[in-house]
Amino acid sequence: MEILIDNPLATMYGPTFLVFFGLLIGVAVIVLALVKSQFDRTDRLGVPAIPPNLDPYEIAYLRGGINELARSAIFSLTQKGFVEIDGTGAQPILKKAANPPDVRGLPPIEKSAFDWLGASREPSEIFNAFGLIYELDAHKTFYQTRLEQQQMLTGEADRRVFEPIKWAVYALILSLGAYKLLAALAHGHFNVVFLLVFTVAGLAIARAVSKLPRVTKLGKAYLERLQLAFDNLKYTSQAAYIRTNQARVAPQTTFAGVDPLLLSVGVFGSGILAGTVFDSYNQAFHKSQLNPATGGTSCGSGCGSSCSSGSSCSSGSSCSGGSSCGGGCGGCGGGCS
Repeated sequence: MEILIDNPLATMYGPTFLVFFGLLIGVAVIVLALVKSQFDRTDRLGVPAIPPNLDPYEIAYLRGGINELARSAIFSLTQKGFVEIDGTGAQPILKKAANPPDVRGLPPIEKSAFDWLGASREPSEIFNAFGLIYELDAHKTFYQTRLEQQQMLTGEADRRVFEPIKWAVYALILSLGAYKLLAALAHGHFNVVFLLVFTVAGLAIARAVSKLPRVTKLGKAYLERLQLAFDNLKYTSQAAYIRTNQARVAPQTTFAGVDPLLLSVGVFGSGILAGTVFDSYNQAFHKSQLNPATGGTSCGSGCGSSCSSGSSCSSGSSCSGGSSCGGGCGGCGGGCS
C-alpha cells in the first residue's frame, strides 16, 4: 500500500504537478469538445423548405422549449378573448374572461391551457413544477419527438451515448485531484488551495463544454430561414394591433390558416407585442419575474420575457437561447428542458 503515496506522481513537486494537472485538464476538455462536435453534423443537411401548413406551436417549441410553448398558448387564448390580464394589483393575474367564446373550437393545446387556468392564475404558476408546463407534457413530447425526427433537436439517443464520455472526463479530473490531495496530506503538505482551485475549475470547464446543444445546427438554420421569410409578416401583423385612438375592427385574416400575429410570436417571440394592445401580456410576465414573492422559477418567467426580442433563441442553452435568451436565463430553453 505504501506505493500509493510513494511514487513519482504522489511525490511530484506541487507547482510541477499543477502544470501537469492543468495540461491534462486542457487535453481532456479538448477531447471532450471534439467528441461532442461529432454528434451534430446536421449542418451538412439541406435546410428544409417552409411547409404551407405551419404550426406556430412547433416553431415556438423549437425556439424556446416548453416555456415558449406554454406562453404561446396563453397568448393565443388572450388574443381570442378567452383570457384577460388583470394588472391592477401588485401582482398581475391571468383570469378567465367573463363571457369566453365556445371552447369547442380551440385546438387541443389551447384547450389544455384553458382548462388548467381555472378561474385565475398568476403568470409565475405557468412555470412551476406542476404548472401549465406540466399539463402540456403530452404536447411537449409530441413536438420533441417530431423535431428530433427532423434532426432539428438533439435526440435522447445522442445524449445517452455522450453521457458516459462526459462522466469519464469528470471522473478523471476529480479522481486525480482527490488522489493528489490525499497524497499531499499524507506527506504533511497542507498548502492545497491551488490544487482545489484547479480541480473545481477543471470540473466547471468540463461541465460547460460537455453540454450538448438543445437545438441542432439544422434547427438553428431553419429558425433563421423562418425569421428571414416572415420578417415582413412580423411588422404587418403588429401594425394591425398598434394602439390608436381610432376605432378599428380587429383583423380576421389568417396566414395559411394560422393567425399571423400568433405565427409571428412563434417565430420571433412575444417581444413583437411591445406597443400593441397586447403589451399587457408582456408586462404581466415581466412583473412576475421581478416580484420576489412569486413562486415561479427565474428560468421560467425570465426566459419567457427575455427570449422574446426577436432573436431565434436557438443557441442551445434550456431556453434555448438567442442573444437575449442567453442573458435572460442561461440554460433554459427550452424551456429549461
